[in-house]
Amino acid sequence: MKYILYCRKSSEDKGKQVLSLESQVTEMKKLAVHLGLAIIQIYTESKSAKKPDNRPLFSQMIKQIQQNKNEELGILCWKIDRLSRNPIDSATIQWLLQQGNIKIIQTIDRQYLPSDNVVLFSVESGMANQYILDLSKNVRRGILTKLEKGGWPNLAPLGYLNDGKGGIVQDKERAKYIKKIFELYKEGNKSVREISDILFEQGFRSRAGNKYHKSKIHKILYDSFYCGIMTKDDKKYLGNHEPIITKELFDKVQQVLNKKANTKKQKIYFTYRGVLKCDTCGCVLTATKKKGKHTYYYCTNGKGKCDEHKVYSKEDDVKNELATVFDKVVVEEKLIEMCYQAKKARLGEIDGYLTQATDNLNGTLKKAQDRKNKLLDLYLDGNLTKEVYDQKIIALDNEIVQLTKDLDELKHKKSLNNETTLERIKSVFLFPIKAKKEFETTKNVKQEKIVKKLLWNATMRNKKIASLSFKEPYNLLSKYKIKAIFYRCGERGRSPKATYSNALTSFASRKPSGFRELS
Repeated sequence: MKYILYCRKSSEDKGKQVLSLESQVTEMKKLAVHLGLAIIQIYTESKSAKKPDNRPLFSQMIKQIQQNKNEELGILCWKIDRLSRNPIDSATIQWLLQQGNIKIIQTIDRQYLPSDNVVLFSVESGMANQYILDLSKNVRRGILTKLEKGGWPNLAPLGYLNDGKGGIVQDKERAKYIKKIFELYKEGNKSVREISDILFEQGFRSRAGNKYHKSKIHKILYDSFYCGIMTKDDKKYLGNHEPIITKELFDKVQQVLNKKANTKKQKIYFTYRGVLKCDTCGCVLTATKKKGKHTYYYCTNGKGKCDEHKVYSKEDDVKNELATVFDKVVVEEKLIEMCYQAKKARLGEIDGYLTQATDNLNGTLKKAQDRKNKLLDLYLDGNLTKEVYDQKIIALDNEIVQLTKDLDELKHKKSLNNETTLERIKSVFLFPIKAKKEFETTKNVKQEKIVKKLLWNATMRNKKIASLSFKEPYNLLSKYKIKAIFYRCGERGRSPKATYSNALTSFASRKPSGFRELS
């Protein structure tokens, strides 16, 4: 029988309970000599056992035991609670013991064997786990009691020191800087960064000699601990420590903090800022207001290589330039209505054809399914051989698949061939007409929304529109060939009904996805 010695201390702090590990190893080695036990491996670790999967060496020991096939292994430990204080690890140990993977667990005062009553092991493991639960409750209760009595249960904040007796005292070296932080910020004319710089120059440093940056200064300004009020888990307690500042000073600082947090910079609204770009360098055009009433747009020259930032365009000139973009997507309302009526009439004719075709296909499909059922009856009655039946069924199944596919396509065509789709197409053509009128008669936000609905972006060079990028479906509508279809509808000698109908059909077939944006 070979033994693995496992020793554990409950704290990871190297300054605490160091001797407990050494003493555990020493005492258990003495026990092994006394009992004649052979130790082949020693594991020592400073980890808490209150949570599973928290101890790498414990996990390594369990893996070693599970993989062992050749030797009988036992475990040496000071107490059973050194192995586990949580139900998961306790269950693992108990299972390995019951299965015989662990032949014996030897503590300083007793043995645990596979043949022992499992209730006893479970009770002792449960007691170890309950100890952790009780300890946690007691610690929380102790913290709460200390807070209620005015004591601080944690490490003293910057500006204070723990006195080693459970209390805290002012750090005379740093307390004066803490007070200075509040006094400087109270005036409202210095930023947190400026205060950080000022105090660094005056000698306010960490114990390592480093500067306290603005995040730390901000944290100090919001901490009521310095005026004698402690906060823990969002609840406030009156502390018995000596305050560095008065409550009055703290409240004034909070007012300044809240005022700055709620203060927003005044932002002048410019209608076309963010809409236009410079054609030369690609930077966004920004705007400025001169003499309080004249607005000018110019290149930001963000790349530092563009002369367009020296060219200023008046807002009225920019508006006149943008007004011209509607002409690229506007079709005369009279032509749109003629095309709409012609297409609507054509839809009625096509719908009749599609309905008749669907009825014919449904009839053919029903006949094919009836023939399939008759074939099955003939085969079951013994009037058809299996070879003939299989050939006939395959042919009928193929026919049914083809008919079903044809029906699906007809249904799709009928869904496209309806007045709802036609109305949406019509609205696409009518929107630029309506948008142009609104653009010319409205101001500011409405103009911006109209431009952004039509355009992805527009570039300017020398105060003129240089290039445009329309959103779909207006990008397609802006193309010359598409608009030409409509204007050819007005030419003499053409068949108006067919040509007007084809105009809308052509546009819809090229970019139907664009209509979803306007539906």
